[in-house]
Amino acid sequence: MKMWFVPWTSPLRRTVSRPTVARRFAALLSVAWFLNTNVLHADQLFWHQVRLDKEGELLSWVNSEAPYDWIIRNDWEMFKSIPVQPDGYRTYFTYPEFNGLNDPAQPLFSGRPWAHNPAGLFAMLTDSALLYHAYNGDQTVMDRVREMLDHMITFGTTDANDSWALVPYSSSDAGNPVYKGGTDTIYCDQEHHTPCGRGDGVGYLEPDKVGELGYAYLQFYEYTLEKKYLQAALHCADALAAHVRPGDQSHSPWPFRVDARTGTRIREEYTANTIGPIRLFDELLRLKQGRQKSYARARDLAWRWLMTYPVQNQVWTQYFEDVLIYADYRTNRNQYSALETARYLLQHPEMDPDALVHAKRILDWVTHYFASDSITMAGLHEKGLQWGAEVLSEQLNDKDKMSSHTARYASVRALWYEVTGDRDSKERAFRSFNWATYASREDGLVRASIDEPTGYWFSDGYGDYLRHFQRGLASVPEWAPPKESHLLGSTSVVRAIHYGDHKLDYLTFDKASREVLRLRDAPTAVRAGAEFLPRVNSLNECTQGYTVEALARGGFAVRVKHEHSGAVRIRYENAEEAHP
Repeated sequence: MKMWFVPWTSPLRRTVSRPTVARRFAALLSVAWFLNTNVLHADQLFWHQVRLDKEGELLSWVNSEAPYDWIIRNDWEMFKSIPVQPDGYRTYFTYPEFNGLNDPAQPLFSGRPWAHNPAGLFAMLTDSALLYHAYNGDQTVMDRVREMLDHMITFGTTDANDSWALVPYSSSDAGNPVYKGGTDTIYCDQEHHTPCGRGDGVGYLEPDKVGELGYAYLQFYEYTLEKKYLQAALHCADALAAHVRPGDQSHSPWPFRVDARTGTRIREEYTANTIGPIRLFDELLRLKQGRQKSYARARDLAWRWLMTYPVQNQVWTQYFEDVLIYADYRTNRNQYSALETARYLLQHPEMDPDALVHAKRILDWVTHYFASDSITMAGLHEKGLQWGAEVLSEQLNDKDKMSSHTARYASVRALWYEVTGDRDSKERAFRSFNWATYASREDGLVRASIDEPTGYWFSDGYGDYLRHFQRGLASVPEWAPPKESHLLGSTSVVRAIHYGDHKLDYLTFDKASREVLRLRDAPTAVRAGAEFLPRVNSLNECTQGYTVEALARGGFAVRVKHEHSGAVRIRYENAEEAHP
């Protein structure tokens, strides 16, 4: 089975990260202007003057033909510039949060102390980098991914004799390059030192992140063909399959946090985030790798549970690593698990006869809960609808309106438009994406939320934020640059790509795959291996071929379907290679 894209994690700016009244006051000053968002000429959002169309609705602050392309490129360039710190590591190896403009006395990208989330963060960055590499051929981002995954395998993996053997720890202590689970220093019962969250606990891990990073390992194997990444993915799948359980209303197929050594000490029994493990099992089953019967059984149990409980009752809780443990598992609902499940349903309608009904129900629920007016952790009021843009909070524990989550919502809205043709959803995606662009400064520095003192995170600013813009371009190719050529999306990992003046060559992991591109010129020939592909009116009518759609602002949306070779060559003007 294949999918258009890969599935994250986001750390949180929680109340204990605001230890002083002065910091709260600084946050208040930074957003005081933001309280009235219905004024047509309200002046500023994040760092930028608000731009509105003639209807008074939000445009991107980037005044160009392709603002989302500008955001993607600039922000990746800033991420690539993150320096090696005095400890010998780039900051994201040891910290989830960094100094942006928080403290002028500290250098940009220096680490700020908070429980780290390396497994989820590295999975997000792998996803984003694979999309960006296909988009413009940037090799440096893939080198950065290799560094992360190699580090995790060496310094963040459980022991071979653990019950959860040879899988990644989800969290770690700030500043520590060795990941063994984050120390839990918050106690609900001070007298008996009963821990209740903020860190997984030393020796504890999160099975849903085992699935997410396992899938990232597998995708990187498909990019490199290096067996060590396949082996790392198989270890993740083996552990998940060995520990799966049927689940019920208050017990998910895997607990949220469990100790690695014995697998019996469970801190939280429930998490709705089963899509990461399901994606991992899907791909290993498709590739016929590993313990197929075991994986099929685990996948079936997880799927049945997901469709019986969260998809029906909307109890989407327990995703973020640094959230306090609640007595009631239903309390702290989040939009991450819900929207990633809706994305999966839209990408794989063959898995659920009511996929569209369920995805729509989830989208409506997320809109109601997280695109509503809210009060931030600093006590400020934020509108859920700002200049026509639906703006999302992260979770009920943290209602600040945030850029990466608004971009996630926009990308699923855009996918709904791609699947259904619903133009209202396209418009809503456009406005939410526009809002999310304001979080990016001219130099590519990204802020997670309006709250300046605690607003800079590698997940919310880069790993999770950027991939949603690229998914949006794949769903709506007209948003990509009209005078350039880009591969926007593929059902297979793109292993190599070369952009030339009159040609575009790429190689997919799978021989059978589909791609969507925006090309500067209409192709004169498309080949997969030695075969010329026919130009057709619809890819549904053929086993191989390509379609061409002229776009209003210039350029063409081209969709390619190939079955027998992943080596695709597109030519624009070379008559010698035109179809005979």
